[in-house]
Amino acid sequence: MIRSNPRILIHAILASALGSAGVFLSCTDSYRSDTSGEAGGGGSGSGAGPGTGGEGGGLITGDGGVCNNTCSNDLKKVVDCVGNVVQQCTPEEGCANAECIPNPCDAAIASKSSSGCEFYAVKTAINATGACFAAFVANTWDRRVKIAVERNGVALNVANFAKIPVVQGATIEYEDYDVANGLDIGQVAILFLSRNNFGGPVAPSCPGGPAVSAETGVMGTGRGDAFRIETDYPVVAYQLVPYGGGMTNVTGASLLLPTSAWDNNYIAINGFTSAEPEVPNGNPSLTIVASQDDTEINLLPGVDIVGGGGVQPAVAGTMATYTLDKGDFLQITQPEELTGSPITSNHPIGVWGAHSCMTVPDNTVADCDSAQQQLAPVRAMGSEFVAAPYVKRGDDDAPFYRMVGAVDGTQLQWSPSTPPGAPTTLNLGQLASFTAGDAFTVRSQDTSHPFYIGQYMTGGSQFAGATSGVGDPEWVTVIPPSQFLDYYAFFTDATYPETSLVVVRTPSKIDGSFADVELDCVGPLEGWMQIGDYEYTQVKLVTGNFQSVGNCSNGRHEMSSTLPFGVTVWGWGQTSLTTLVSYAYPAGAGFLPINEVEIPTDPQ
Repeated sequence: MIRSNPRILIHAILASALGSAGVFLSCTDSYRSDTSGEAGGGGSGSGAGPGTGGEGGGLITGDGGVCNNTCSNDLKKVVDCVGNVVQQCTPEEGCANAECIPNPCDAAIASKSSSGCEFYAVKTAINATGACFAAFVANTWDRRVKIAVERNGVALNVANFAKIPVVQGATIEYEDYDVANGLDIGQVAILFLSRNNFGGPVAPSCPGGPAVSAETGVMGTGRGDAFRIETDYPVVAYQLVPYGGGMTNVTGASLLLPTSAWDNNYIAINGFTSAEPEVPNGNPSLTIVASQDDTEINLLPGVDIVGGGGVQPAVAGTMATYTLDKGDFLQITQPEELTGSPITSNHPIGVWGAHSCMTVPDNTVADCDSAQQQLAPVRAMGSEFVAAPYVKRGDDDAPFYRMVGAVDGTQLQWSPSTPPGAPTTLNLGQLASFTAGDAFTVRSQDTSHPFYIGQYMTGGSQFAGATSGVGDPEWVTVIPPSQFLDYYAFFTDATYPETSLVVVRTPSKIDGSFADVELDCVGPLEGWMQIGDYEYTQVKLVTGNFQSVGNCSNGRHEMSSTLPFGVTVWGWGQTSLTTLVSYAYPAGAGFLPINEVEIPTDPQ
């Protein structure tokens, strides 16, 4: 299915905001370029390529083809063009602009990746009112990390709601977070942020109690207060709602972007089409969060904004303006999608797409589930993607995809072939959807024509077997290879009996070879399958009735390679107590500017 957004009468324009040539040159294993500049709240970076300071290689300058030193993905080393360590930074330093600097958080600001020191967590459009809302913080630094949380300007006592999960099989025990000493190296802390005391049977209690004993999400359209999470050293963060995993309903997860990766220009991406009338109040949603006072947000909607709850209505094709202060969020939930609508702001903002309870691929599938994804800014959007399927739940289990154009006249090239129903062109704001059972690559004509692609798990009732449903609808953003990292630390929920990873690796730009990708519980991964210029594999961690696969189990994991690779985490239920649930999120990504596109919100 292909849907245009005819009410948006605007065109993408190329801007000089990055202050350099628009030609991105690269012949080493770096995924960086020589353009440089600022993008929103990220400060000054050492280049306009992706990753955490340099994807493990060097960069090629645009004026002489000279290969320079850069930063390793983990921000802990200065490396040369082939990844050799030039200088090891101390734990009190971080790498930025190819040198060790005193403050690792400043290095994270320059890196514009999923690693950072300030995040906002927001409970997006909800269907399980009162459910336990949680954020995960993974310490990827070589020092203990101290965590602070506030909401509406009020500091919250982290000792009351931060726990360290200790996973043994399907059992999780929770140890207290050591406020005085902080989160230990390699540990993951779960921050139980909120739960209404009357959450009900589909909303288990937060272990140890929440920071806020009230519903912090907004039903429908309205305004609310987000949670601000701050650390003294770089971490990676995720959010999950409802917490409780396989024993709950309508679960969804998202990688959180640090404020250093936020920007001033986005395209709205909703979770999916409305599930009404089959699912009452099952509607797409959009959430916007401010990190500074007096943040003015402009939205050019492709459909009418109904409004409500302090959100003014707006007519399609007419710019709507909203103002938020630090920590405020604005949510628009309605049957008509805002997907494809441009967003601009005077200060960097965070943007989430969501859905209260979607049915995938359409309303003929009875199962519904919530969804949430924090979105990348326009200038961090890619022009080439590798889409690899999750582990099949049955013979006919084919992922569903949605694509959104960012620039008129985007020409798409597919490999090995164009999936049935997939587009060959996209315009600004145009939405296209299709099903593809096998892996594929898709690219546009150049970096000046970025686009979005999201992958969906379909409803689980058709794969029932001995239970009432295996998995359920889920949505995850496909990360472009140009934003892959070479190191990830992540957490998999022990209450899901099926957990797997989808891994895509990139070839060397020097000789075309592939590097080993190591998973802590496996060693070098095997089973690689070629797709275009890339390779992918699927790795099961837990299967069946919570059975560990090899030495793997749920909990904290680390992965690394000498070349960039991408990781998507998938978990779903299939036992009698865990049916019809699923979650997925990218384990991490770069968010550096890799294009020079700006999409205005003034009607043209």
